[in-house]
Amino acid sequence: MSLLTIVQNVCAELSLPVPTAVISSQDPTLIQLRILCQRAGDDLARDHDWSILRVIRTFACTGAYPEPNEPPGDWERFPDNSAMWNTSRLWVLNGPVDGQTWMRNTVLNSNPVPQLWRMFGGKLDIYPNVAGENVMYEYISKNWIAVSGGSTYAATWANDNDTGRIPERLLELSLIWRWKRAKGLDYSEELENFERAKESEVGSDRSATAVSLSNPNRGGVPDNWWPGFIQVN
Repeated sequence: MSLLTIVQNVCAELSLPVPTAVISSQDPTLIQLRILCQRAGDDLARDHDWSILRVIRTFACTGAYPEPNEPPGDWERFPDNSAMWNTSRLWVLNGPVDGQTWMRNTVLNSNPVPQLWRMFGGKLDIYPNVAGENVMYEYISKNWIAVSGGSTYAATWANDNDTGRIPERLLELSLIWRWKRAKGLDYSEELENFERAKESEVGSDRSATAVSLSNPNRGGVPDNWWPGFIQVN
């Protein structure tokens, strides 16, 4: 599917003229549908940490406060329960810390172990920041669109053959209720259909339940476990 096929399917369901182009069209209805489709994708991308939008980032620290190129331009947010790893020292940084914690440590010129991190001015700030050390973290990309269905990603529709990286059937269902709402029509049933479908897609996309790495779950036994038996005469 693509932006064009999404809009074509929606138009067919809403009994609207089916277009042959979307981006280049000056038809007010198609312009509205394109804008609504953009908004539908933006909201869906923010509603859930889609696995396909997760990116693992590794970089070498510059020693600057904050890091000038972190996070990258497609960064949207950190996923739930994310961690910032210093892979050079093999520890997890403490953070994100609040402003007072940051100021207390920097004013006192402390050397916290592990290091601290926060977002400041839209950039990643690490204290103390040691040049050359490697840091790894995971983030959610804002680029939910595949340009012309390829491996280049973007955050806005630019071509009729652009495809969505998030489930496109959700884009269709969201576009239908949004169009009906914009026209002042009853959209309650369409919204309910969309929410049910979204719940199903989110459930399928969620990570598995966390698995404990303690000894009993790795084929080992607890420290207080005795392999013998007691015989009573």
